[in-house]
Amino acid sequence: MLSIGDSLSNWLLNQLETVPLSLLRDNALLAPRRLLERILGEREAEEVRALLNRPPSTAPRVPTVLLPGVMGSLLASIRGISTIIWFDPTVLLNGHLNLLDLNDDGTGDRSPDVEIVPVGIEKLFYLRLILTLARETRLYEFPYDWRRQLEWNAQLLHEAIQRWSVATPQRRFTLVGHSMGGMVARTYLALYPKEAEQHIDRVILLGSPLYGVPIAALAFTGETVECQIVARLHPDNDVLRFTSNLPVTYQLLPPPPELFTPKRHYPFNWDIYDAKAWGLPNVRQDYLDKAKKWHELLATSDPQVEIVEIAGCHKATLTDIRCPSDGRPGDSGYALVTQEHGEDSGDDTVPLWSVRKEGIITYYIEERHRNLPSNQEVLDAVLELVHAGKPNLATEVPMPSGLLERLRAVPIMVQAMELRRRIEEGEFNREDLQKLFFAR
Repeated sequence: MLSIGDSLSNWLLNQLETVPLSLLRDNALLAPRRLLERILGEREAEEVRALLNRPPSTAPRVPTVLLPGVMGSLLASIRGISTIIWFDPTVLLNGHLNLLDLNDDGTGDRSPDVEIVPVGIEKLFYLRLILTLARETRLYEFPYDWRRQLEWNAQLLHEAIQRWSVATPQRRFTLVGHSMGGMVARTYLALYPKEAEQHIDRVILLGSPLYGVPIAALAFTGETVECQIVARLHPDNDVLRFTSNLPVTYQLLPPPPELFTPKRHYPFNWDIYDAKAWGLPNVRQDYLDKAKKWHELLATSDPQVEIVEIAGCHKATLTDIRCPSDGRPGDSGYALVTQEHGEDSGDDTVPLWSVRKEGIITYYIEERHRNLPSNQEVLDAVLELVHAGKPNLATEVPMPSGLLERLRAVPIMVQAMELRRRIEEGEFNREDLQKLFFAR
């Protein structure tokens, strides 16, 4: 007879539908507990088991809606080529990244061989947050097509909330959004303020960029480590074509200077809303224009809904991008300004200047962007906020821990070759897969 622990482990494995089949196949003979450790790592597997064994709260189950970040929703083709496309690492290994390409106006798939829809939230990175909310609240998951415009997904969120409220019109939700998921929530508030005031108690943001992120600009050059690794996994992976034709890439850029936070200098020294000023062939003026209108929408909206942000700090974060004074960014490359700690640092993706906004309470924790949804202090804080409590997190940027993370510089090609080997031989784990999340 299986122990309770093994039963929980078996149940948990059923939640990991996003685990690549090769990993499960190559480790199928492992006991459930060992398999969990193989996938998640020994420490986190133990933490997840402890979470499952913790007595559930006796507090009322508040309705919550979870919105994952960019690339945090599974995308599957349901007709033609019928399979999970994101996230399946073999798609990238075989050079099929561009099955995910959008058409020229960003309203559908470019390839006639696929019909792509969101089918669930990716569980490798959101498992602990999902388990926490599912055990303590009435959880509604909202996966979405992260390739599409934020307005498109906000409309779908509106329709979902209306549908979930039919049986109980007085039901009020707490939205929990990580990264871009928080921006979907904010767009919903801006587009449907009256409905939001009726149905939403509060919005909890985890590392959501209120003023955009400079790193989004590197989607047009492919300079991030993750972009370079994916490009080197197979020559047919055209990362630049994919990322520069995503409407949401442009929406993640900082707003124009007149809409930017007045408490800091602007992070670019050229007009990023003029495609010609970039000096790059793949920057689209039509998408820049739409992104500017979206920023104007957010700037003029004022829904009466509480918004709280939990932000990571003291991680090396790209805060500014400068181009040569005598040329354009496409001529001589960028000068990238990174801050490792302090008031101008961030969570390695979102700078601190992008998580502060008048009317929004911000809490701080020394953590990386991708780890915010699995950090236990963050999970505890989310539950406190869901129940209208006060989290045990700093409301001012805390002193850094003093633990500096020094990563050994490994050539990109070496990283790509080693990652390919580990995937093909079934030796990879979640840390390896993080290197494939290139459109962050």
